[in-house]
Formats: sequence, C-alpha cells, structure tokens
Amino acid sequence: MLVYFKAGNYKSIKDPIVINFEATSISEHQETNVIEKSKTKLLKTILLYGANASGKSKILDAFVTYRALILRSTSYHSTTLLPVEPFKLNTETVKLPSLFESEFVIRNKRYRYGFEAYRGLIKSEWLLEVKSTTESPVYLRIGQDFQVNYKKFQNSEGLENKCNENVLFVSVADQWNVPLAKEIYRWFYEMFTIHGLNDTDYKTRTNKLFEIPEYRTMINNLMSHADLGINSVNVIKLVEDQREKQEGQASLYPTEFDNKNRVVTNHYVYNNEGEITGETSFDMLTHESEGTKKFYNIIGAILFAIRKGQFVVIDEIDARFHTLLTKAIMGLFNSETVKSGAQLLAASHDIAVVDHELLRRDQIYIVEKDNLAATRVVNLVEYKTVRKDTPFGKNYLEGKYGGIPFIENLENFLKNGEE
Repeated sequence: MLVYFKAGNYKSIKDPIVINFEATSISEHQETNVIEKSKTKLLKTILLYGANASGKSKILDAFVTYRALILRSTSYHSTTLLPVEPFKLNTETVKLPSLFESEFVIRNKRYRYGFEAYRGLIKSEWLLEVKSTTESPVYLRIGQDFQVNYKKFQNSEGLENKCNENVLFVSVADQWNVPLAKEIYRWFYEMFTIHGLNDTDYKTRTNKLFEIPEYRTMINNLMSHADLGINSVNVIKLVEDQREKQEGQASLYPTEFDNKNRVVTNHYVYNNEGEITGETSFDMLTHESEGTKKFYNIIGAILFAIRKGQFVVIDEIDARFHTLLTKAIMGLFNSETVKSGAQLLAASHDIAVVDHELLRRDQIYIVEKDNLAATRVVNLVEYKTVRKDTPFGKNYLEGKYGGIPFIENLENFLKNGEE
C-alpha cells in the first residue's frame, strides 16, 4: 500500500509536493475510509481537486512517470533520454534534476524509494527500509557510485557494473533476480493508471475478465445497478466473417474498434402501457453513451484492483460521468462492506464530489498555482476552521480554500464583434 508520494521540479511542480495517504487523527469515516497496514492507518482514497491548469494532471503524470521509469528503464540504450522535464518558469530549476519518491508497504515492511534524474542520467537513487523510529539503507547511489547492503539486497553483488547511468538500479536488480527488487517491481507493475478521457485500452481487460464467471456476475451487477438503463451485458467473440462486417465501423470509432469482440447491452422493451414485453440488444460501440462505454471499459480494472488490493490512479475520474456515478466508484474503495486493501488516487473537476459524506478532510487536496505559476497543494485538514460537517463545496466556491479559477467575463472580448 502507498504511504505517500513526493515529486519536485517536474513540469508545473517547482517545490516538492507530497500526497500523503497516512491518515490523520480526525474521527470521521474511520470504519470505511481508513485501513490499518503494518501498524499504520492509511487512507483508501485521495482526491485532487482544483481549477483547470492548476496541475492536478501533472501530479498524476509525475507518479505515472516515476512508475514508468521503474518498469521500463532497463529497455533504454545508453543514449536514451529520460522522460523527465524540469519546471521551466524559473532560471534555476531548469538546471536542476527532477525528484520522485514514495513510501510503501510490501509484505508488512515499509520502504522508501526515490531518485533524482536529469534528462540524460540518474543523479541519485535510494532505497531504505523504514521502521518505527529508524531508517536503514538497502542501497544508496550517487551517479555511478553505489553503496549496497548485500544482506538486505540479496543476489545483487556486482550488478552496479551492469547499470548504465540512465537506468534505475532497482530495475536492473529485478532483471537479475534480486528478491526484494522483484517484489518492488511487481508492486508497481500491478497498479492501474487510467485516464478518464482515454479509457478504451482497458476495455480488453474488462472483456477478458468477463470470461470468468465470478467477474461476469460482478460486472453485470454493476452495469445493471448504475442507472444506465441496461439489464445486462454480454461479450460475443467474433468469427472471421463477423469481423469483416464490423470493420466497417472502424473508421467511425477508430480508437474503440475491436475486431475480436462485440459488447452488447440488453434493454427491456415496453408497450404503451409501460409493461415489459420483451428484451432487445444493442451494440455498445454504436448505441450507448460515452459515459456508459467508459464505465464498462474501466470497471474491469477497478474490480480486479479491489479484489487483489492494488493501487489505482484515475485522472479525470468524473469525465463523462454523472456526479452520483463518480461517487459510487469512489465508494467501492471507501467501503466497509468490500474488504480490500485497494487504494485510489484520483483527480476531479466536479465540486459535488468534494463531499464530507463521502470523504474525510485529509482525503481532499486543493491544487492551485502560486504567484510564480507553480503547482502547490493544500490538504483540506490543514484549514483549522473546517470541521467534519463543513459544506466543503460551498466554501470552496466562495474562495475560502483557494484553488478557484478567476475567469473574466468572456463576453466582453466578443462584444459587438470587437476584439
């Protein structure tokens, strides 16, 4: 489970920001929104909220980049540039490395792992075992100078010589069968990172899970109870002539086209008296709304993550969803009924989701730009005047927490056709 994530000098982030999943001492939603792991109380969900261009997506992008470097850096050749970009609106930060770090719990042990990176090389890297009052290095790296505790990092002797300057040591160690590195790599590998406006890649996972009876039942239950007008769904595997026929739709839906499966939705048919007379099927691709398609596409990943206790990142979670459906998805993570170690980090524009009945104060981060155009975050629990029954949304729109956009009257710029 994730304890915290830190990023600094990356895109719109200048000074390091921390997204902390460690629960504070506040009392609300203790039974539902908090889980205890390795003697630490951790939040199941965190929501980033703020105006357009405030940096919510850049925070999530920082985490995605951090994860991607762990998973992929061993595929880089010696001249490959790293996908890091410093804060460019300051004369000093453009010369400095980007920072990424997280603390997490694996098999009831806490670890802190991070690195600093330029475009061309890893400046420093560290992995520490965290105990209640102390931290002990597993390995430390400055450039190509390594200090490794071989007892804690077994099977890693000599791997320093196999690590290029633009490759992470933890990734090299995973490839060379270092047990702890493999556990860390797997923890990051099994996460899901979803963009709410580009969700079609996850449809394949939902279709695959649909083949398993247990998941087929859960998917149908969620689809039929999400007030989408759907009784059930089915996935039909296409034979060759059916594939050719469906390929005619590919030009209309190029990013959603799947020539192996056809997802159909089943709806009741009514007579003029409102009585059910039968059922008919629709092709989801051509007949259902964008919100319905998104819900189906991502529900497989969400269900799998909840069942397996995995970490999920969703940018634009509210895109194409009604507020109540967004809340329902977050409620799957913040649940006392569903026993899971899954966690969700999401970003939203929907003020109605910032709800004290759904979230604790320490689960809400207000994201905004400071006077130097850099992203900053404030946890709602830091506002001492905010109580557990405070109307978060109303106060936010009144500007009491910051992070609110100041939009001028756009009509003035088109008045009588004049500039």
